[in-house]
Amino acid sequence: MANVPSITFIGGGNMCEAILSGLLKTGHPTSHVRISEPFDQRREYLRTKYGVDVVESNGDAISGKQGMSVSSGVSCDVVVLAVKPQVVGDVVRGVAGELSAAKPLVISIVAGVAIKDLARWIGIDSNVPLVRLMPNTPALVGE
Repeated sequence: MANVPSITFIGGGNMCEAILSGLLKTGHPTSHVRISEPFDQRREYLRTKYGVDVVESNGDAISGKQGMSVSSGVSCDVVVLAVKPQVVGDVVRGVAGELSAAKPLVISIVAGVAIKDLARWIGIDSNVPLVRLMPNTPALVGE
């Protein structure tokens, strides 16, 4: 599985679930997916429905060091930022160290947040690759 990227979602809401569902339907292994989600009930739902590791800590989801059973020992190649715009700054600043160390491709699907802001929050000299995507409603239903 060396050619299969490990994907970490920061935020386990509807867009995360839509993308996750599509990934798993196309054969992406559950051992290469992690999610961080702040709400207990949502964590349990995602863990039970999809069989992936879901943890409370954003840093642990990126590093894979704590609470992993399915994806233990798998590095983080891609981080998908799937949180609300009003919290993304705090979230990204909170994991800047993990992102700078791991240097995954960071994909933001957060509306209204510029790449320059993400780069500033991570650390301008971190050399973390950043991409901004804007999925739309059909993405929620797999179209």
